[in-house]
This record gives sequence, structure tokens and C-alpha cells, in this order.
Amino acid sequence: MRFDREPRPEGYCWTARKEALYLRRGTREVEKIARDYPLFVDQFRPRPTLPVGEERKRRERMLLKSDQQWRDLQARFWRQARSAYFACAREMRAAILAEWNQWRGPARPLYLTYVVEKHNGVGEERSRRMREQDAAMLARIRERETSQAALLLV
Repeated sequence: MRFDREPRPEGYCWTARKEALYLRRGTREVEKIARDYPLFVDQFRPRPTLPVGEERKRRERMLLKSDQQWRDLQARFWRQARSAYFACAREMRAAILAEWNQWRGPARPLYLTYVVEKHNGVGEERSRRMREQDAAMLARIRERETSQAALLLV
């Protein structure tokens, strides 16, 4: 099965500019409070800040955590797409694989799901349900409009 690799992050890029912005965060918050709430300046206090080293480590942890969450989500989507693919009949899988190998877009799980659902009928069924829901919603809106228009004419 064809797929595009995603590069892993090489770590958080802590620059001198980011450090300067972080160190000035407290004064910027005080200025913002003074500008937005001039009558209540003495009642608001800026958030406490961590030392620079701890903030660097926190951002590094957050980057690694969010990257891992993204990779886990992509893996879950791949597993769902592949299970839908293998649930199809052999002839249908051959047609899906041929189309997937000709696919010129990114090799991501969403696109594989699209190709699979195009062949197994799930996509058409979803589109039909969406069209029905849209038609029902439009009917409710039109009914509400006519009832409101009738109230205005009375």
C-alpha cells in the first residue's frame, strides 16, 4: 500500500527572538490590561511565568506530544481505510488498488478512504443521506419562513 512519509520533528527551535518575546510577556500583558481595562488595572494581575529553561522544556514536550497525537490519529485513519479496503471483494480490491496506484494526489489515509468508498458504495450512500438531510432542512426553513411571513401579513 502506497503512503507518504511524514518527517519527525527535530526538536523545538528556540530562537533569541522567541526568548525575548517570552521574557517580555509579563510586561505586554500588563500593558494590554491597562489598555483594555483602565479602570480595573489594580485588580488584574498577569499570569506567572516559568523560568526560560522550564518553558523551553515545556514547549519541547508539547511539540513531541502533539506530533505523537497527530501520528496516532493518522495511524487510526490508515487502519480504518485498510479495514474497509480488505472488507471488499477480491475484484473490487483489484480495481481500488489500480486506482490507488494511479492516484496523483497525496498518499494519505483520507484519500485512500475516498477511493475505497467510491468503489464499495459507502460514499454514494453517505452522499444520498446528506442530500436527504439537506432537503429536510430546507423544507423546515421554508416552512418557518412561510409561517413567519403569514404572521407579518396578519
